[in-house]
Amino acid sequence: MPGLSALASIEIPCDAAFCWALLADPLLAPEWIAGVAEAEVLERDAEGRATRVRFVGMPSAASMVYEMAYQYDPGGRRMEWVTAGEADRRLEGEAWIEELGPGRCQLHYAMTSSASGSLPYWARDSLADDTPARVVRAFQRLAERRAAAAARDR
Repeated sequence: MPGLSALASIEIPCDAAFCWALLADPLLAPEWIAGVAEAEVLERDAEGRATRVRFVGMPSAASMVYEMAYQYDPGGRRMEWVTAGEADRRLEGEAWIEELGPGRCQLHYAMTSSASGSLPYWARDSLADDTPARVVRAFQRLAERRAAAAARDR
C-alpha cells in the first residue's frame, strides 16, 4: 500500500483543555482508535508524558505489534508521532486542538501511513480504512462520552 497523507478536522462541543488531556494520553488509544487493542507506555519524559508506546492492533485476526515515539507541545496543544523501530506499518502524524470559544474546540489530525509488502492483502485493506476522517469522528465520540460522564459525576 503506498503511503497516504491526509488531514481531517472536526469541531467538538467540549473544552479545549479537556480534549487536549484526552488526546495527549496514548493509553486511551484503545478506547477510540479502531484496530488498537492494547497500549503500554515504555518511556516517559520528565513531565510524565508517554514518549514511547507499544501498541497491539488487530488482535482478532493476527496481532500486529509496533512502537510509536511521541513529542508534545503542550502550549500549542499539539503532538507528533512516528513509528519507532522496525514495523509492518509505518505511521507519522500530528494532531492539535484549537480553541474555538468556551466549551468548543476543533481537533486537527494529519497522518501519513504505509504498510510493508510483507503484510497480507486483508491486513493492508483493513489498514486502508484507518483514515484521519474516521479517527477524528471517533475522538469526538470519546470526548463527548467522557464529558457527559464527568458532568454526571459532579
